[in-house]
Amino acid sequence: MNILQLCIRFPPAPGGAETHVYEISKELMKRKHNVSVFTSDLYTETPFKRKKTWEQVDRIPVRRFRGYSLGGDAHYVFMPSMVFPTLKENVDILHTHSYGYFQTNVAAFAKKLKGIPLVFTPHFHPSWSSWGGRKRKILRHFYDKMFSKPVFDAADVIICHSQHEIELMNIETDKAKIIPAGVNFSLFDPPVDGNIFREKYNINDELVLFSGRLATNKGLHVIVKAMPFVLKNFPKTTFVFVGEDHGVKASLLNLAEKLGVKKNVLFTGHIRDERMFLSAYSACDVFVLPSEYEAFGIVLLEAMASGKTCIATRVGGIPEVLDDCGALVDYNNVNQFGNALVDLLGDEERRKIMGKKGRERVKKQFTWGKVADRLEDVYNDVLS
Repeated sequence: MNILQLCIRFPPAPGGAETHVYEISKELMKRKHNVSVFTSDLYTETPFKRKKTWEQVDRIPVRRFRGYSLGGDAHYVFMPSMVFPTLKENVDILHTHSYGYFQTNVAAFAKKLKGIPLVFTPHFHPSWSSWGGRKRKILRHFYDKMFSKPVFDAADVIICHSQHEIELMNIETDKAKIIPAGVNFSLFDPPVDGNIFREKYNINDELVLFSGRLATNKGLHVIVKAMPFVLKNFPKTTFVFVGEDHGVKASLLNLAEKLGVKKNVLFTGHIRDERMFLSAYSACDVFVLPSEYEAFGIVLLEAMASGKTCIATRVGGIPEVLDDCGALVDYNNVNQFGNALVDLLGDEERRKIMGKKGRERVKKQFTWGKVADRLEDVYNDVLS
């Protein structure tokens, strides 16, 4: 098949949806399909940072179109130069990613004009959990009312990561398919030595890890607010934040300083070295994801594949990912989060049992190979 993937950003730009498109593209190419990617030239949206264009990433043909934004609090990315190349591209399948973004409406427009089968993976976030200020939320409300219906109507299949996502978006049952995200399990088999990360940052005691964008909808303030309670029980614990700053690092540092726990916080930024990044998972005692909402949460799979116990919020698709391989807490409940963290830090045997179960769960259900198998089935169904 000739398959065109459309997404807002693509590696080396960081992010969950970015990783998703990259990994399924690689897997589909292994199966001898012709896959190309259309995306923007952005490395990050906040701050608005561009990178020079790359023609290929791991032999995946990538075409990057210049992205523009409405600017400020009314941030919305659009790539007008993407429209005509998408219409001209000779493909069997259009597969677009991320609800509410320009490229998804471009794909729906191409479907309408040319009749190319369209598959849509929303990576959905409800409006109340979207990052950004008041104007951005007004824009999102306007998009929901005016521009979302053509996409849903045009899509032949809508692929969701969880049953929760289907229900949240109220998708027609005949269009909806559940295909969860995955990980490249070979990277974790065996897990990378955690001492590599610990030695680099001189960490000898308990380590609590968050990995992901440092953004407003990740609930990171809950981690910092829980620190005084956790440190009363485990005073040498280091709380590590791995990921690109999307505008909240300064406020987290200010909060940590106010609470007197700043010396126990470590921000590494985005770790480009893959071995060092994977070592961070192996190094931690507990992985945490206190998000306001997650459609799925690939970082949970990465932590589970490393044999680590997770604490995450009872929101979105997280319960379907984590199952009984970690602890679930209510969003923005500092007491619940702190108690769960103290309980797990104090029970090494329980952490080992849950970590082993999580690792087996990922190996059996959540690999990119299994995701690509299911995608091929969807593509063949659409084409037939």
